[in-house]
Amino acid sequence: MYIIWTILGILFLVWEMKKTNPYKLSLASSCMFCAIFAYKIPQNIYYQPLIFLGFFVIFTLLIKTILKKEKKELIKEQSLKEYIGKIATVKKDIGKTISIDGIGQIDFNNQLWSAKSVDDKEIKAGSTVEIVSKENKIMNVKVVDNAKN
Repeated sequence: MYIIWTILGILFLVWEMKKTNPYKLSLASSCMFCAIFAYKIPQNIYYQPLIFLGFFVIFTLLIKTILKKEKKELIKEQSLKEYIGKIATVKKDIGKTISIDGIGQIDFNNQLWSAKSVDDKEIKAGSTVEIVSKENKIMNVKVVDNAKN
């Protein structure tokens, strides 16, 4: 019986390679684990479909969880690229003398964002800054135009 499970696993794997789908990978993996079980304990033929279903559910949940996490990280990375290197205007002074944490405000795409200076320099309102990075809802910026600083 283990030969049948192995052949099924290989067929599902080849099918999965033609067009990627998490269900096909789960099917292939489940068949391979069933083949191992059938090889080790050949007399339990009736439990093999249950073992197959159990592994299928486990692998499907694992693969979907991993794919969901990777998708979130990809979206986060793409959203960061949309900000980094862009130019903004300081609306509220940034620096340690204004507030304890040095947070001010910038105008980027007609939206106000909280901002901090990456080099801990005071940046006056009206200055032009470049967005270096983003932490949660706070933009880290550096001065582009020193004339207004």
